[in-house]
Amino acid sequence: MTNTTYTLTKEELQELINQAVITVTASIQLIPELISENELSKRLNLSKVTLHKYRKDDIIPYLRIGRTIRYNYKEVLTSIKTKK
Repeated sequence: MTNTTYTLTKEELQELINQAVITVTASIQLIPELISENELSKRLNLSKVTLHKYRKDDIIPYLRIGRTIRYNYKEVLTSIKTKK
């Protein structure tokens, strides 16, 4: 095995670090925050009955995974703001 030595200036190293941070940050933002009905109810201070009504009336978006319902928190907030 041969070892290779690279020489970088402080600015080049900082630029590599900045690019890595931007890449990781962008990847994290692509992952939606899926939360349960209980969690959404607590965060919005709404009853589960109200959430059910909002789902039925297409006020809030949701995902059904098997028999479980999950919500993308950011999409729910956006939806509530635009539909009220």
